[in-house]
Amino acid sequence: MDLKDKKCIPCSTYVPPLSQEEKERLLKSLSPEWKLTENNSRIRRDVKFKNFKRALEFTNEVGRIAEEEKHHPEIHLGWGHCDIELWTHTNNNLVENDFIVAAKIDEAHARLYPASP
Repeated sequence: MDLKDKKCIPCSTYVPPLSQEEKERLLKSLSPEWKLTENNSRIRRDVKFKNFKRALEFTNEVGRIAEEEKHHPEIHLGWGHCDIELWTHTNNNLVENDFIVAAKIDEAHARLYPASP
């Protein structure tokens, strides 16, 4: 099953972080714009747009996904960009939920802004 087709599992208590090998494997299933950051304890994608309106539109879609999954990223919005960082706060590291939300964000970006032919 693709990550984008999974649902996040609530983790209100400590959940062990993924191994480095698992992080790298799951990262390969995301768009190449996602990078491991903060000593491999977070994933981040910086998305560029032609104006503020599009960046805000995308930010709102990311917010909708986060609410639906009950797993919330850090989002930095500015003129022409929306920067997204995911990690699980209960363990200050990465679990599968982070990659599920990232995959759903990738799908939303592809849907809203299909590549030009």
